[in-house]
Formats: sequence, C-alpha cells, structure tokens
Amino acid sequence: MQRRKSGDKKQSAVETHLRFSFLCLLQFFLVSHTGNWYALSPSHLTLCRISKKEMAIERAVRSNIRRARPPGPRKAVFIDDTPKPSEWRNIWVAIFGFYILFAETGVRQVMNGFVEPVIKTYNCTKDEADTAVLVVPMASSLILGPFCSIFYQRTGARISIIVGAVLTGGSFVVGPFCKSIYLLMLATFGIGIGCGLMRNSIISIQCEYFKKKRNTVMAAISIGPGLGIFILPSTLKWIMVKYDSWGPAWWFLSLFYVISAIMGLFISKQPSEQTSSFSFSSAVKVCKKVEFDLHLIACFFASSVTFIYLANILILMESENIENKEGIYGFQGLASIVGKFVLTFVMSLNRVHNGIIMIISYVIAQLSLSSAAFCYKFWQFRIQNAFAGIGIGLYQACLAPFLVAIVGPSQLAYALGFTNLINGISIISGVWISGFASKGTTGEDARSAFFISIWLGIAAIVMSVVTSFLLMAREKHKRKPSMKQMKHSPELNALTNITSITTSRATFAIITLVSCYAFLINR
Repeated sequence: MQRRKSGDKKQSAVETHLRFSFLCLLQFFLVSHTGNWYALSPSHLTLCRISKKEMAIERAVRSNIRRARPPGPRKAVFIDDTPKPSEWRNIWVAIFGFYILFAETGVRQVMNGFVEPVIKTYNCTKDEADTAVLVVPMASSLILGPFCSIFYQRTGARISIIVGAVLTGGSFVVGPFCKSIYLLMLATFGIGIGCGLMRNSIISIQCEYFKKKRNTVMAAISIGPGLGIFILPSTLKWIMVKYDSWGPAWWFLSLFYVISAIMGLFISKQPSEQTSSFSFSSAVKVCKKVEFDLHLIACFFASSVTFIYLANILILMESENIENKEGIYGFQGLASIVGKFVLTFVMSLNRVHNGIIMIISYVIAQLSLSSAAFCYKFWQFRIQNAFAGIGIGLYQACLAPFLVAIVGPSQLAYALGFTNLINGISIISGVWISGFASKGTTGEDARSAFFISIWLGIAAIVMSVVTSFLLMAREKHKRKPSMKQMKHSPELNALTNITSITTSRATFAIITLVSCYAFLINR
C-alpha cells in the first residue's frame, strides 16, 4: 500500500469510501486467518499490526462503551426462566393407582379363600373350584395382557379403567347367581378381563403424569396389593361366616369397582404414542430386545412358583392343623407393604440400579415361597410368609421401573402386556408341572408341589441374574447421543439459538460491507 500524499486534498469521496470498505474486508479476513488484530488508521487509511500485549493495554484503558445494535431485525431468543410446577401436584393420580391396584391385584390374590365354599355350593371337585376361582380369573387377566395394552393405546386410560371396572364389578354381582360351576367360570373370566384392563392402564398412565418421580411413584402405588392381601382375607371370612354364604362377600367386593370407575372419570391424559394406525405389530417390537426376552423367561418360572404357593399354602397349613391360617396368609400382605416402603425410599435416592433390586427380589421371593416344603409349625409358616411377602413386594414395586429401563417409558404398556401374557401361561403350566391337579388335595401332595417349585425358583433366579447383568452392561457401554439425536433437548436448543444469533450477526456485518463495496464500485 502506498501512503497518500499530504498535498493531495482533492481526492474524490468515492475513492475514500472505496478504500475504507476494502480495508475493513481485508481486516476481517486477516483476523480470521492469522488471529492477529490490525488497527485502522483513520487519517492514513492503513492497516497496522497490533500485538496481543498492545491490544490488552488498549482494552484496559478503553472506556466501556456499549456497541450499537446493527441495523435490521434482531432474532429473538426466548428462554423460559419460569420454574416448572412440581410433579407432586398430580399426586391424586398416584392415589388412584394405589386404590385401583388394591382393588384389582389385592382381590385376585385372596380368591383362594372362596375355594371351599364354592365346592360346597356346586358339589364339584377341588380341581374345578380352583379352575373357576383361581386359574380362570388370574390366567385371563394375565394372558390377555397384549389385548389390554392395545385397548389402552386405542381408547386411553379413562375408558379402559371404566370398562374394566364395569366388567369386574358386574361379574362379582352375577357370580353368586350362576347355576353351575361352568357359568361361574364364565363370570370369573369377566373378572380377569376387567382386572387386566384396569391394571395395565393405571400403571401405564403414571408415566404420562410423572417424569422425574416415575420410579418413586411406581413403587408407592404397588403397596396397594399388599394392603389388600393383609386386610381382605379376614374381612371376607367374617362376611361369609355371618351370612353363611359367599355371595354377600362377592357383592361387597363389587363396591370397590364402583369407586374405581368414578376415579377413572378424572383421568384425562392420553397415551403419548396413541395413533390411528396402531396395530399389534407395533407392540411386538419390544420382543426384539434380548434383555426383555430373558426377562419373560424368568417371569415364566417365577410365576409358576407363585401360583403353586397360592394354590397349596392353605391346604398345607390345614394339614398341619395350623390355627387362623387366613391370618397367617394375610401377614404376607403386611410384609410386602414393609418391603415396598423400603424400596420406595431406596428408589427415591437413585443410587441402586433397578437390576440389583430385581435380583434381590427374585432371591428373597423364590427361596421363601418354595421353602414352605420345610414348614411344619406355626412360627415356621409365619416367617416363611413374611419373607415371601417381602420378596413379592420388592418384585411388584420394581417391575415397572425395571421394564422402563429395558424398553423405555413409551413402550411400558406393551412390555406389561407381554409380561402378563407369560405370567398367565405360567399359571396353567404351574398346575401341570406341580402335579397338583392330578395327584390329589392332601397335605403331602401340597408339600410335593413345593418341592418341585424349588427347582423352578432356582431357574427363575438364574435367569434374573443374567437379565439384570446384561442390562447393566448395555447401559454401561451405551453410546452417548449425538447432536442430531439431541435435537429436542431444551439446553441444546437454547445453545443453538444463541449460536445462530451470533453467526447471523457476523454474516449480516459481512454482507453489509460487501454491499457497500459493490455500491461504491457501481457508482
């Protein structure tokens, strides 16, 4: 560059502006490529290199003058600083879940108390009474799990809970009027379908109301079945003794589902993945995960052990002349409540992996359920039922968070459906495997069934360990999400907006300089 001669004062204004614009562009490119700053001399229109030390001194003595906003529209950034309302405002949904599970799972678990009255009423065999009172409602409730999931996704929790409550309550009303044991089986089939609809919906809808507190809420609502197991056996026995019939006890149970239907009216949220093109094939996708398939195998063995326990524990205690066997059996529900309270506290800390909790629940539940084969006295049955309740309570409270860890919250309804399907199949197979339906109803037959359940329990524990460790290994080596996968992240969106504004301002400055340069050239 050549310095302008001091005597030349007649240079045109166009040439001055042209050189000034060119030097500004040159300064921009030099800074971007070399990292050095250049001072623009207003008197000589030249570029002089400035060292970093000189630039720091200049910035220190320079007054803090706010730069003017560049011309043109400014891109706005909206950052929501308002605190989000606490999820505990939806605590009423958790209370509804607690009660509905109390009225659904808690009632099904105490249906074994109606076996002897049904035998006297219909003069049938114990196998037929077990099928009508235990196998049909429990198996239908669980085997139809995928259907209940589809119904929930299509109609939502409100309709699903109301329909389930109407089916269950109506079946309890018409059940005592059935003239044969086979009509009673048809009525209990309605009980199973209704219970499945209510259970699947009230558990899945918790994920729509609770995001951060999901595990704590899932563990809390699972206390409901334990409370039902603890309270209902003695209550139903008192009603049957007072009225000398099991019909009033069924009509008493039907009142629970009237309240459940009223609760369902207040649940308004819909499933997050509800679409008009939903089909059964979309639910099968959850079975593509190896951890979930192994979980189903573990559930098959564990549910077989649980049903053997339900079908034989009262017979075994009666054969040993244990007094107040219903009270001992109900003590299992109280123990499960204690286990669920402990698990609720542990899950709220978020320090123990769900897989570890699931392994512990399998070990406690399976070993204690099958250990009834070695019980002969009152205190032995008391301890056995207590640990069985704790193990079952831990499993019930940990199941939903464990499934969420495997398939995600959006697939929870499908995962519950297939888990219930396998549990229902295992009930039927559990009767056949234990030989309970063919060998008889004596105490020794019941004890031999518990010996068989020991091997099933060990298999369930092994599969649970494999599933949990595989899940933890997958999470440990899980790749971090890419920027494209995190496009819906609020933090990343805010950062992107800020970067976008900075980039747009630099681009706007360059375009303005180039436009001025082109305008001066044209002139």
